[in-house]
Amino acid sequence: MGRKEALDQVGTGTYGVEGERLDWTYYDTAQIAVATLTHRMFTTPLGQGGKTLDRTNLTQAGNIPQGQQLQVKAIKIMYKSALVKATAAVQSFYDLLSQTTVSIKLQNKETMGQWKLQELVGAATLFAVTPTVAGDNIYYIQPKYHGIYPLNTKIILAALTPFEVTLQHQVAPAAALADDLLTVGLAGTLIRVT
Repeated sequence: MGRKEALDQVGTGTYGVEGERLDWTYYDTAQIAVATLTHRMFTTPLGQGGKTLDRTNLTQAGNIPQGQQLQVKAIKIMYKSALVKATAAVQSFYDLLSQTTVSIKLQNKETMGQWKLQELVGAATLFAVTPTVAGDNIYYIQPKYHGIYPLNTKIILAALTPFEVTLQHQVAPAAALADDLLTVGLAGTLIRVT
């Protein structure tokens, strides 16, 4: 390959009619409230209902924009407390993880996936401990808390196909968790026509 061909090769690929494939996460955030048992996520787009870019990056209500397809290969869970918590809130958080389910639904299809939040964050063991005697620290099984759940079978979210992620608390969250933020990310390959 000559110099001209090499320069031509490294100067192409940014723009093209064939489209592009990107490593991408579409995410949406729910605010925990004691009185709200169901959060329908990805239904309010960026710029509406107080949704800023730190809360969602989906630009259309409940569907992937025209000219895009997201091949979801993993679900990401992120959690941020609104305030500094007392140690008793650890058990409340564990209860939330154990008593909350997450479902992905596409219009006119059966549920595409349903999990306990505890499974999605990778916390197989949730065991809060208060030492019986000061300094009495007994080690116990620790979960591998990672917040990324890889899917064995990808979920295809095609352009303009309505979908939502439902976060369902089976028991009302504790008051100690009110106003905390829970973000669900749908991560995978975004195919985008340019």
